[in-house]
Amino acid sequence: MRTIQDFAALRFEARAPVGPAGDIVDAVSAGVNFLGEELEASFHEIERRVADRTAELAKATRELSRRAHHDELTGLPNRTVFWDRLSHRLDLADRREIGFAVLFLDLDGFKTVNDTWGHGAGDQLLVHVARRIRRQLRSGDTAARLGGDEFVILLDAVATREAALVIAHRLNEALRAPYEIGTHRHVTTSSVGVAMGVGNLPTADAMVAAADAAMYDAKRRGRGLCVLYDEDRHGRAPCAEADAAGG
Repeated sequence: MRTIQDFAALRFEARAPVGPAGDIVDAVSAGVNFLGEELEASFHEIERRVADRTAELAKATRELSRRAHHDELTGLPNRTVFWDRLSHRLDLADRREIGFAVLFLDLDGFKTVNDTWGHGAGDQLLVHVARRIRRQLRSGDTAARLGGDEFVILLDAVATREAALVIAHRLNEALRAPYEIGTHRHVTTSSVGVAMGVGNLPTADAMVAAADAAMYDAKRRGRGLCVLYDEDRHGRAPCAEADAAGG
């Protein structure tokens, strides 16, 4: 009985004494010991299955979290993550001396790729664009895909509007290089709007809307331009400013 109680307490190393006589008591003791071995094996099997299931659930949780926070096609952070990080950066604005900026980027002529080569080719182009954008980011910057061919970028630390335009111009140049899309070779440009984290842009929505307005101004001017949002002039500073600043 003491041995069975030990088994119940998960002390599987316990064993009932088996004497040399081989009487009924010894037979029962041997049976109890065999039961203990079976219980130990079953217990370890249950532990293994629980560990495997826990690992599967943890992996599934990580995958759900990734999908909830990242764009499925490009792997970039999604709208929710970007808004959270931009809102947090706005909260820190009064405590950090250096400025920050939002870039709103839209590919020029993306519809032509879908219409000419199909949506699969368009998806490939977006994946390549996302990779090039990611390579241009600095530590602390965040790029996200809003949908379609629209991307937003948070420049976490830029001292001046000229510095922001230099980065926007460099990004534009990186996206101009030809893309290999299946058997096709494609060259595209992008229009970029830049909004600085100063002035009357107190919310994430306001900053993105300002950068979006500047981007549309760049679209109206032509292809492959960068425009800085200005509250009075509503974005009248093309990438030439960045070139003048040494970009």
